[in-house]
Amino acid sequence: MNKKYIPLLGFIIALVITALAPFLTGKENLQATLLFPIILIFAYYTKMNAKDLGLIFSKRKEYFIAMAYPLISALIVISLATITDNLGQINITFATLTAFLVLFFSTLILTVTTEEGFFRGWLFGIMEKYDYTPKLIIVLTSLAFAIWHIPLFFLGGGLGGAYNLIPLYLSTVFTGGAIMAIIRYRSGSIIVSSLSHTIWNSVNYILFGFGTAVGVLGITPITIFDPERGFLGLGINVLFLIIFWYYTFHHTKKSDPQIPN
Repeated sequence: MNKKYIPLLGFIIALVITALAPFLTGKENLQATLLFPIILIFAYYTKMNAKDLGLIFSKRKEYFIAMAYPLISALIVISLATITDNLGQINITFATLTAFLVLFFSTLILTVTTEEGFFRGWLFGIMEKYDYTPKLIIVLTSLAFAIWHIPLFFLGGGLGGAYNLIPLYLSTVFTGGAIMAIIRYRSGSIIVSSLSHTIWNSVNYILFGFGTAVGVLGITPITIFDPERGFLGLGINVLFLIIFWYYTFHHTKKSDPQIPN
């Protein structure tokens, strides 16, 4: 087999396993958790080390960039929802803060070992190993990331049955995945991209909600004023993607990963 097809084959195998397991067992969380053993098996057979997988530290600047993207996105949506009088009744309690902390730390661990570990880790790394161009890697891994989310609409979780959200949600997932792939390319680290991913999930799912639910800020309609499920969020993602793409490929050179002093 041509080695160029190994990334595609690996993705198809991972997609089939993680899509079927929740349906066969009734356990929705298997879609993500099964990515961990898949990463380990794939990394072993493709002879990839920690650096190949992006399991390294990077420059401090890259961490700030990774944190800025989800925080600024959320701030823009909140500001515009407030200005247009679409901010609902705010319901932030001690339980909310506790839920945020639990979600943050659990997501940080899970993203490194599942979604980031596979899409920006193994898949990204194996494409680099077989000399795919950086731009093509970013596009293909982001497309794979979006496709992998499709089964969520056919499971019983927050997105289950919300078919009207599919085009908008997947478009946002694709553009967000591309931004995180650029972060991974710039920094060479899935630790950095995982931090961005974690802040995105923790902030947005608590403040704005997930699936068809409304978050603690009570902002509606979600198809407009939401970073992940709304047209405003998609527009912000496109803007960030253009900025990140320009400054990564046309303005500055890729950062050399290193352990900060």
